[in-house]
Amino acid sequence: MDLADFPRLRELNLRKTSVAGDIRDIGERDFLALEVLTLPKGVYGGSGREFQLISDVPDVMNTLYSLRKKRPRLLLKDWYGKLSKDSPDWYDGEDDFVGVDTAPLYIAFVEAGARVGYRWESANDVPNPCEVNWLDPEPDRDSSGYEEYIEESQELEGEVDIYRGFHQPPTEEQYTRLCAAVYED
Repeated sequence: MDLADFPRLRELNLRKTSVAGDIRDIGERDFLALEVLTLPKGVYGGSGREFQLISDVPDVMNTLYSLRKKRPRLLLKDWYGKLSKDSPDWYDGEDDFVGVDTAPLYIAFVEAGARVGYRWESANDVPNPCEVNWLDPEPDRDSSGYEEYIEESQELEGEVDIYRGFHQPPTEEQYTRLCAAVYED
């Protein structure tokens, strides 16, 4: 039996299971009523997924966004991803620099009005994020949600500090220079 055989299924939470697979295998006619989808990290596109390369992230984010566009009511509840510690792109944060966050090696969805994007963040209680990577275009200036979009996108932009200008994590060398500059101030 296939879970997709349940056309009225509204919520599917497989987070604490050992399911493996690929979110790209969800067909056009699968899970038509689904509103909440929580997949484990063993699934390509699952929450908590560990990426081997920073360059792997845009494909997954576009896949998740495409699924959400096809099913506008779908919430990707509490989705996050992170760079694997086994990744050649991984580096440890600078413990020598007091008050500087860990490197932004975690990924989260963000929204400003109806516009959806994602950004890299640190793992601290107050994440120090990179710039937003928008997945869809800016809403039309004459649309009813434009003001909300502007307000919320400015709020997101205001959260960016040390990683301003970075849409993905800086290299280890760039990160060390950024930390040194913050430490000097």
